Amino acid sequence: MKRILILICLATLIISCEKEKIVEVEKEYNWKKHNDFQYNDVIQMNSYASNERIFFYGPNAFSSLVADSLVHPDLPFGGKTSHYSVWNEQPANIKLPICSDYSLSTFRNYGTIYFFSTMNPVLSGSSTSIRIKTIDTTYAYFDLLHFSSGESIAINNKNQTLIPYISIVDSRNVLKLALIDIKTEFMISYYYLDTLEVNILTITDDIQYDVIALESVGSNFFLTTNSKVYRIDNYGNIENVLSIRLNKMVESSGKIYGFGRDNIYISSDNGLTWKEGYSIQYEYSLLNYSKIDDKIIGYRHGQLWELQINETELLVRELDNDGLNGVSITSVSSFDNKVFLSTLSGVFYKNAGEFFNYKEETN
Repeated sequence: MKRILILICLATLIISCEKEKIVEVEKEYNWKKHNDFQYNDVIQMNSYASNERIFFYGPNAFSSLVADSLVHPDLPFGGKTSHYSVWNEQPANIKLPICSDYSLSTFRNYGTIYFFSTMNPVLSGSSTSIRIKTIDTTYAYFDLLHFSSGESIAINNKNQTLIPYISIVDSRNVLKLALIDIKTEFMISYYYLDTLEVNILTITDDIQYDVIALESVGSNFFLTTNSKVYRIDNYGNIENVLSIRLNKMVESSGKIYGFGRDNIYISSDNGLTWKEGYSIQYEYSLLNYSKIDDKIIGYRHGQLWELQINETELLVRELDNDGLNGVSITSVSSFDNKVFLSTLSGVFYKNAGEFFNYKEETN
């Protein structure tokens, strides 16, 4: 009788467990993944926001996204996002620049740079190309940085592009720079691109041929090699302005701050002269930097920081990164009251009003 009672209790327990289904609720993360960037469009290397659209650039496509309140004009059946296949040979570790008028591809074997309009990326009339190998027969290959070091090619605020490449002269490597002026013009229904001028510049120091960093600030470019920093103005004049290595630069309140290995360096005259500032942790020179609402944002892997910098101190606070575990961020852009992240795992976004929420400190 006792055994029968035990069996009845077990049967009742099993039946009640079967009726009570366990429903797993998927966790809601603060950073949401955008559904329009999947499969071949998961890897995204860069982004840029204009007034009308935000652009994304990956190894398989150039993408354009409009505001939630609009329908994408390039899509025949409506939608928010359009992906354009762009013929290039970029591996998934190169970060190519985007500006409001154009972006570009490179073809290493031929020394060719292909420029295309951001607004009309696949129309033949809205593109142009230059073959460096024809201009400089000593061309060997483009010297393009890994994305973790920043953009591999720089564009200044005068629509000039600076592209580093290696030339073989007398059996030795020589670092050269192609400074290219691009003309953009709106013609009836599309944007027309043309090359105005190509200026080939040479770094004459024999041992300075490894590109460490390449950035633009205003109309000037800054190139860091093994142990020197060069300033290249929009006329093509090159000047060695520092005999140390700066891994990154940021502009704030009219001053440029350079991140060395252990110190901040400061320029108050557009990078012509520099003074040594204060000590910092080496890790800050490894971050990539962007600006949101004129605030400096640092990012690396799946983490984000807000930096406040001046001539006497650097204040850093980590921003909320809930939902970015295991993600590698490649760019940060603000558009349509949201902040977007391009990553190696897709595009993530959150409301702009929540972006500057700081990460909760854990004991």
